[in-house]
Amino acid sequence: MLATLSRLITLSAVAALCVPGASLAQDCPPEWSALGGGINGGTVEALAVFDDGSGPALYAGGFFTQAGGNAINHIARWDGESWSPLGTGVNNTVFALTVFDDGSGPALYAAGDFSQAGGIPVGQIARWDGTEWSSLGGEFANQIVALCGFDDGSGPALYAALPQGIRRWDGTEWSTVATTNNGITAMTVFNDGTGPALYVGGWFSQVAGITARQIARWDGTTWSEVGTGMNGTVFALTVFDDGGGPSLYAGGSFTQAGGNPANRTARWNGTTWSSLGSGVNDWVYALAPYDDGTGPALYAAGDFSQAGGRPANRIAKWTPPNWSAVGDGLSGGFAGLALTTFEDDSGPALFVGGGFSQAGGSDASNIARWGNSCITPPCPTDVNGDNSVNLADLNLVLANFGTSTTDGDTNNDGVVDLADLNAVLGAFGTDCP
Repeated sequence: MLATLSRLITLSAVAALCVPGASLAQDCPPEWSALGGGINGGTVEALAVFDDGSGPALYAGGFFTQAGGNAINHIARWDGESWSPLGTGVNNTVFALTVFDDGSGPALYAAGDFSQAGGIPVGQIARWDGTEWSSLGGEFANQIVALCGFDDGSGPALYAALPQGIRRWDGTEWSTVATTNNGITAMTVFNDGTGPALYVGGWFSQVAGITARQIARWDGTTWSEVGTGMNGTVFALTVFDDGGGPSLYAGGSFTQAGGNPANRTARWNGTTWSSLGSGVNDWVYALAPYDDGTGPALYAAGDFSQAGGRPANRIAKWTPPNWSAVGDGLSGGFAGLALTTFEDDSGPALFVGGGFSQAGGSDASNIARWGNSCITPPCPTDVNGDNSVNLADLNLVLANFGTSTTDGDTNNDGVVDLADLNAVLGAFGTDCP
């Protein structure tokens, strides 16, 4: 027996030297997966992450009336395992979701084209504290399509985009920030080096009386143009650092930014607009940064079929200077409309909502997850859980060698074998976090 164990240890040491790039972690590339029974009865228009006190969860809003096979009215919560309603929900479409603290604690704010939330009158916008819905007053006659929190120098405030203007909620009352000659569809906060400012995008050409083609900047005091703007609608705005510092990224229906070619995606560095390669061949509705394990990248979702001249079904990944597909992408229906990141039990992932029926070739009704789906313990070689890889772990692996058990199975392949012995020896003498 001792001779056999000695041979196993010797073989293990040789394997560690001869296998280039050997890893203690299980090889688990990102992939598409569905969320429960998905969402039915209408599209997903907005996604956000909120902790209601029971832990962070993913929230989805839209046209839908079912989630996970249950009746759920236009807004739903995903905890990583199942869908649940927010009370009785709202009585019509949700277009925007954001988390904001009005001084009474963080809450989820939903806005859209509804007049009731939880059975009470709310007028297009409502607050969910994790238990109940409440009204913000100021009943709006028109739908609200975008929300964003921003400290304009007078304290944090919630900004709401209406068809022809922007309103501000300070936690107590509403005030008008500006009027526009057409709609606003996107808002985000970006610091171009001169301080944080609120950027708004849409299909307007004037804000507060100044010329601003589809995009404008508000520093809390003054509105200004962002270069010479775009020649088409801006549907999405986000901030992403491509390695050269944070920049503002825009997506939409435009084909020019700052007077230069930029097919539906563009980058603003605080001074000039630039294209993202050759861009995409149809409209972009959502943008979000995410690292799938290969490095930070910008993801775009929309109604396109090509990115950078290559096939990319409704979702694509920008890693300068190239675009690439995200697996087999999205199919059925018409578009990806919302993106956000959320860390579930399998780790950080990118979630996409929209009007599709498949993701990666498998059923995924209107919402899907892109990311690693392998659940790996923080220290898989610490098989006895004493926070150190030592003789006790080695003995446990040797005692179970060649058997099908979880005791000593460091890579979760269903058997304790040479790979597990190699892993423990490779980490021998180290402490686990």
